[in-house]
Amino acid sequence: MPMIIEEKIYTCRRCGSSNLKKNGKNRYGNQQYFCKDCKKSGVLNPKNSYTETEKEQILAAYKERPSMRGISRLYGISRNTLASWLQKKSTHSQT
Repeated sequence: MPMIIEEKIYTCRRCGSSNLKKNGKNRYGNQQYFCKDCKKSGVLNPKNSYTETEKEQILAAYKERPSMRGISRLYGISRNTLASWLQKKSTHSQT
């Protein structure tokens, strides 16, 4: 009786290379990988914890009260995440 063997080939999210190596686990317990070609490390399938409606709600609150620290405390979001969302939104609005 033949066995069915399923083989997964993972590729780098940044460069598309399949030359990956396991690189430990992050603080949430997700497997991290290191790409030998582009020298970047990270999780293959990151979990996006904020929906688009939540992002819009947080950005709207930032427009009303422009304090990154206050918004980060209120919604429990990192200031770096908020800053990257604001930067992405400003680049999209300029194009």
